[in-house]
Amino acid sequence: MLVHLLSASEKAVRALKNLGLTEYETASYLALVEKGPMSASEISTKSLVPYSRIYDVLTRLEEKGFIQVRRARPTVYVAKAPTEVVRLVRLAWEDKIDKSSKVVVGELQPRFEREVQATTRDVWVMHGKASILAKAIEMLTSAREEIKLSIPHLDPDSGDIASLADRVLQVKTERVYILTSQVAESVRNLIPSNFEIRIRHVFGAGLVVDGRETLIMLAGATEDWDSEFLGVYSSHAVFAAMGGAYFDSLYASSQPFKTR
Repeated sequence: MLVHLLSASEKAVRALKNLGLTEYETASYLALVEKGPMSASEISTKSLVPYSRIYDVLTRLEEKGFIQVRRARPTVYVAKAPTEVVRLVRLAWEDKIDKSSKVVVGELQPRFEREVQATTRDVWVMHGKASILAKAIEMLTSAREEIKLSIPHLDPDSGDIASLADRVLQVKTERVYILTSQVAESVRNLIPSNFEIRIRHVFGAGLVVDGRETLIMLAGATEDWDSEFLGVYSSHAVFAAMGGAYFDSLYASSQPFKTR
């Protein structure tokens, strides 16, 4: 390396290169720092940068703010103080980062957000009773305005589905609509006054929350809730609208249940 002929440490040499200088530029700047103002031919001699390259190297050093040029005969080149060089480099980098950041954020952030929204609106297929029921309970817990629940039995003692039946009876949501095949005698007096329940044959279970989340729960090919669960979840508004409309059509043709 050319700079090994100069007295600067390897650490200082690496630092200059980290600031954006090439090997020839580093050697030329160090020669000027150590030897003072010189002509191009003198810099070439001291730094061992080929004379055929020295003018291009010095031009780039001037553009980068590392040296000053005194127009005379011959032209003399002077190193700027390291403190000034570092300050100028920092300002240039900050300006470059600021401009680049505005372009990156302004152009790419909207694309990223659209992709995230599209991703979060995908439909997921879920397996396993525990994970599906946990998702249903999570949805019930987060509900604020409206719950539409289709469930085979509204009975806290009806096996695996019991946790779902028990949780819905505890919600504080404004509007709760339940479609079920059967209401257990033990829960009649526990049903809140804002609940609207209707009776019809129900296969599987379904849940639509606040018009934004939908969960369809099936138990294999039978009504046996001890068989394998299959769940389909979506946070897509269109999916929720379809699920809600289907629930409403079944609800409208079902028999009202009197809680008292």
